[in-house]
Amino acid sequence: MDASRRKQAKVYFFNRAGARNTTKVIRAVKERIKRHDISRILVVSESGRLAIKLRQKIGDFKIVCVTHEETTRAKFQKPALMKDLLARQRIAIVDTISEPLCHKLTFRNWWESQTIRLPGPSADLFWMTLICVGGHGFRTAVQNVFMAVEGGAGKEGERVVSVAGTGYGADSAIVMKASRFEDAVGIDPAKRMKVEEILAMPKRTLWKGYG
Repeated sequence: MDASRRKQAKVYFFNRAGARNTTKVIRAVKERIKRHDISRILVVSESGRLAIKLRQKIGDFKIVCVTHEETTRAKFQKPALMKDLLARQRIAIVDTISEPLCHKLTFRNWWESQTIRLPGPSADLFWMTLICVGGHGFRTAVQNVFMAVEGGAGKEGERVVSVAGTGYGADSAIVMKASRFEDAVGIDPAKRMKVEEILAMPKRTLWKGYG
């Protein structure tokens, strides 16, 4: 095994969630892609600013900005997406896919040998579990991968880095095997999601507004 594969990536665990951690998250991502086994970086960004910052710090690498579709952007008065600037920076955009919240989910309960079809409200327990494990940025980073695959900016089975945050900026980054949401915990083990590495994550979760 060559030295680049033996090298261990530095992992950041932050005492607080939020945008104050953005610089260190980008640093972790920049170091991780040097191992040359990541196909692309997926980044959640409402305006596109975080995706552009990644481009400036990381340089020539496939970057995808996953953001709100127009209905959600208008409903919640989200900032305008800097499409022209993203295009000039050669950053792909996924802005036609809604978040997979309240979507039904196929769950393979292997210890009971049952396949259960969960309706939206029950399926959302999947997201609550992810928040309990890693916080809102972690949950959004996972969601980001599903949306990129559905939007055609990611391929099932490839290894990607996904970057997200709690509110603005970034506080979480993961390496994940890309999959579709409907296959995440489904019947076929080969198609299920897998978070392979955590590069950055807050140690505490902000629950304001989440009951």
